[in-house]
Amino acid sequence: MAQGKSHLNGVIKTPVDGVRLFRDPTGCKKQPLLYQSGIIIMLKGSKRLYIDSREIVYKKGDYLVLGVPLPAECAAFTDDDDCILGLVVDVPPSLLVELTQLTPREASSARPTFTVSQQSLDTTIADATHRLLAAFTNKNKALALGASYVREIIYHVLNGPAGYVLSGLTENGHYARVAKALHIIHEKYATSLNVEQIARDVNMSPSGFHRVFREVVLDTPIQYIKKVRLAKARERINGGERVSEAAEAVGYKSVSQFSREFKRYYQFTPLQDKSSEIA
Repeated sequence: MAQGKSHLNGVIKTPVDGVRLFRDPTGCKKQPLLYQSGIIIMLKGSKRLYIDSREIVYKKGDYLVLGVPLPAECAAFTDDDDCILGLVVDVPPSLLVELTQLTPREASSARPTFTVSQQSLDTTIADATHRLLAAFTNKNKALALGASYVREIIYHVLNGPAGYVLSGLTENGHYARVAKALHIIHEKYATSLNVEQIARDVNMSPSGFHRVFREVVLDTPIQYIKKVRLAKARERINGGERVSEAAEAVGYKSVSQFSREFKRYYQFTPLQDKSSEIA
């Protein structure tokens, strides 16, 4: 890897709020990852995403839409490119509501229930993406026009074949209620969460909540909470925190239990992960 480009690797903030670039010079084998909701536009390389028994391939020229944060496994490949490069666009709830009102609605019964969709870029999304990328070269231009390009991208995604993944979040159905439950989990994952209470908070019965949660997230609520805690702890450990500090910060009372569950999920210990980041 060229020394001069090392500072460009990883997740890179852009001048536009809610927009990030990610760059990986080598790729990686399949490993657990917590995907955030939003739109991912692949610029170079390819990725294989594994969620439950499903496999989704998205590559240069594709985009991926995720309605909710999902634990998954991911493998990345440079293919014939010099790196893996992608653009991540958050979808602000207020903007989503506004744009959904301007988008023709599809009958709910006709929509798929899966909350991830991979599609090929069409001309409208590709053009808006190119304008957004070009704006990054000039901070003033990015600040002046970046938000309008983001708005254009989200609008065209809503009007495309993956639009249902986002528009369903603005309705009052089971999908939107599970999304609200996930918001609660991501805000309070470090506390003693009670699944039955979360179900009540989103106006669902515990049995109905468990069933619909599994349909939307492809995981049980307890397993989802555990994966979120482990992912957040891993971020802390790789950011320099001690294992015991990270475990406590995400809600574990026992460091030994945390280490066992971490190794079971990631296939290596927290200390091995930390040493690999330093190397």
